[in-house]
Amino acid sequence: MTRNNSLFLLFVGAIMIFSSCKGEDIYFQKYETIQSSSWNKEEVKVFDFDIVDTTKLYEFYLNLRNNNEYGYGNIFVFWTLQSPDGRTKTDTAQFILAKPNGQWLGKSASGTVIENSMYFLKTKLPTRGTYSFEFVQGMRDENLEGIKDVGLKIKKKDEPR
Repeated sequence: MTRNNSLFLLFVGAIMIFSSCKGEDIYFQKYETIQSSSWNKEEVKVFDFDIVDTTKLYEFYLNLRNNNEYGYGNIFVFWTLQSPDGRTKTDTAQFILAKPNGQWLGKSASGTVIENSMYFLKTKLPTRGTYSFEFVQGMRDENLEGIKDVGLKIKKKDEPR
């Protein structure tokens, strides 16, 4: 085999491998910045998104970016989901952000920022239209230092048979 044929086969093989890799099926994703990296108890982060397909299951993730100034290994968050017809669902979620030794569980981004994507809800959304999702920090501190961004990620899934 000639060198050109070997390079061509290597190139075709790499394309086949990378094109067969399936990325995350993200339906919605958005971040809201926390001013001065200090999330106040009264600061509500709101995410509006549209639902057209009411036959699918939706998985919800809290996306959080923090730095080393965040002083806890966990975070409590109050969340509310409001449907287009005015119905609401409210709950509290705790997320573990660090191991007992203090090592962050999330992925490091840009050196000093830790990114976490934490699953907390799987549900069908029965009404078409615009939904609203709200997050409020539920820790005892008035201001949570070291929280840079709060986000919502939604994945759309086929219902298992």
